Amino acid sequence: MALSRLAREFAAEISYHDWSDAPYRLDRAGHQRHHDGPRATEKVLSPDETDCVRTNVMWVAAQALGHADPNFDVFEFAEWCGVDTRTPAGRPRSGHILAGLRHDSETGTIDRPGDPEIWDEAPAEPAPTGNGPDQVGTSAQRARRWPADPNTPGFVTARSRNIHRTPDCVKYRHTLTVSRQRGRTVHPPIWTTTGAAQANKKGICSSCWS
Repeated sequence: MALSRLAREFAAEISYHDWSDAPYRLDRAGHQRHHDGPRATEKVLSPDETDCVRTNVMWVAAQALGHADPNFDVFEFAEWCGVDTRTPAGRPRSGHILAGLRHDSETGTIDRPGDPEIWDEAPAEPAPTGNGPDQVGTSAQRARRWPADPNTPGFVTARSRNIHRTPDCVKYRHTLTVSRQRGRTVHPPIWTTTGAAQANKKGICSSCWS
């Protein structure tokens, strides 16, 4: 399956960009070190380090592209980006290329881009109360270690997948900030217990209870 035009254009830009001095300067897209002349940085990455940066950039772009396109071929995309997809023994299609992407543990499809902890944010115009199923946690969120006492207090919101221990939780505060920045509805805490949340298939916040 041929790459989409968008994927080809992402790959072309990633391949063209000179990543060898990426940690040491800010420059525009398509930066080429040999154009810098006397402004070139003294420090430069080794070829292996440069390959690591390029590969990480490839994976970040591939996460979004693969989620949007069910026919996306990460191996073809990586090769267009200039990333070696062979195994150390030289065999094609190394498994580490696939391992660099996050996949849904239940469906095997490529996970949504961004922080899984804020995927449950309410949309800008949420559905009326009672219209649609309750939000439930992902399998990974539900599998986290829960407090031994099921009566341990915590809270959820009308649209959240996780139970939090305190409104001061870093991840909860981050979710509020992102919701406000994006004009989304901020729902108030609904206090409950970890036992009730677990019975309702909520997840457990990885920050509050760590």
